[in-house]
Amino acid sequence: MIKYTKEYIAKLLDKYMDGTSTLDEEDILAHYFHSGNVPEEWEDYRQLFSEIEAMQPKRQKRRWAFWGVAAAAVAGLLYMAVPSKQVDLRPDNAALTAKTDTARTMQPRETEMDRKTDSVEIIRDDPRPMQSRKCRLRKTEPTINDYAKTYTLMAEAAKGQQEAEEQITQCRQELTEARLLSLGYIPVEQEDGTILYINEQTKYLAYEE
Repeated sequence: MIKYTKEYIAKLLDKYMDGTSTLDEEDILAHYFHSGNVPEEWEDYRQLFSEIEAMQPKRQKRRWAFWGVAAAAVAGLLYMAVPSKQVDLRPDNAALTAKTDTARTMQPRETEMDRKTDSVEIIRDDPRPMQSRKCRLRKTEPTINDYAKTYTLMAEAAKGQQEAEEQITQCRQELTEARLLSLGYIPVEQEDGTILYINEQTKYLAYEE
């Protein structure tokens, strides 16, 4: 476990109270004051971070949501880029048709000498093989609109991540202000518009915004 000097923690505290600290720096402060080895003059800070940790919800993994949307969009493009299989539709066997014409059997009048009979005439059409038909599925490729939709989804995911970060920062600031008020610090507005949180008993400057 990394051990930080008191001077380094003091710098992080100044940045935290100014509202300019990063999430990693706030995690360092939270672990430091949670360890229990805290100087006596920082007891108020230890109580402050303990209260914030108790009231703060668990941090969600927002980055996974962003990369999940991006991966889904890329997977959609890859799916459209895969060539489709060709399907051949062929007839089984050429059907043979036959026309059978019952011939005309002519039975003329019988004479005394002979009998005339016409034979049956059968007509059969020559079978013509059907041309095989090949049906090909059109190969689809991603278009400019598909890429535009993908980038739009990624931009929306990034925007949602940024909004979530801003909401968390605002929530932490509100928790800090509420905790300072509960510890006896009173907001005092300065001439330049900044606000100082001052403890009337100790005259200790706690927060500036």
